[in-house]
Amino acid sequence: MKIVITGGTGFLGRHLSSYLLNLGHELVLIQRSDLKQGTDRISKLVNSSDVLINLAGSPVIKRWTVSNKKEILSSRLMSTMLLAEAILGLPPSKRPKVFLSASAIGIYNSKKTHNESSIDFGDDFLAEVCRQWEKCLEPIKKLNMRVCILRIGIVLGADGGMMKQLIPLFKAGLGGRIGSGKQGFSFIHILDFCRIAAFLAENSQCNGIFNLTAPEISTNLLFTKALAKACHRTAFFTVPETALKLIYGKAAVALLQGQSVYPQHLLECGYQFAYPDLGNAIGDILASADFSASVSRK
Repeated sequence: MKIVITGGTGFLGRHLSSYLLNLGHELVLIQRSDLKQGTDRISKLVNSSDVLINLAGSPVIKRWTVSNKKEILSSRLMSTMLLAEAILGLPPSKRPKVFLSASAIGIYNSKKTHNESSIDFGDDFLAEVCRQWEKCLEPIKKLNMRVCILRIGIVLGADGGMMKQLIPLFKAGLGGRIGSGKQGFSFIHILDFCRIAAFLAENSQCNGIFNLTAPEISTNLLFTKALAKACHRTAFFTVPETALKLIYGKAAVALLQGQSVYPQHLLECGYQFAYPDLGNAIGDILASADFSASVSRK
């Protein structure tokens, strides 16, 4: 298949691109420079593709200053609206057969466990970003093509995201829970993220909203204990709420609150997780990190 990806140079995009290339697919990566050229340029890149995957978006874990909030929101909305306009401008026979567009589980509130039918959304900045992000897809939903919204959880991988920063700390015995540790921790192994994207692209019955999280419901405290155990260390420390608020301001809510999310739609469609539980996921990631470290020393 010919697969077009935005955000292909980020943590998720790099792994997904490599995974899809290994499967033998043809890839086209839309760069920031392409997005700046507007709809005509994007239409040429998307033209006659089989799958369009949208992962573009600025990182959210940083102080939510006025300028940073504008960047977080606009980086997601502008890229998604450009892609939508590009698709609408193509004749039906030249449009992608399926559009996979990223969102996040941050759309949900932190008070209950959510599946894809939940409309109990949060009332903070990140939830509003996700709502507006997904709303950009409304024009595409009216077309005769599949649209899969990927509400992505905390992605675990050795070479990016939170694990890249946490593994050295935990191996040094400096790990600990964040705040109370009771907040939801809905994770997904980077390999499952890649496998799910390919699964949704290939299965024509898959359409609508999908929670990209493992089926095991966990918390920050359980994650902390599992990572410490895998590193053969204790985790006595606690990162206090006040310290996070001093560093990140209002953005600290993204770390202090978490969602409990269940991937019901994926399971109903027949997807089988490679890493459905936290222990196995962390064990594999640590093995990957150790292997990479040993190779780099040679």
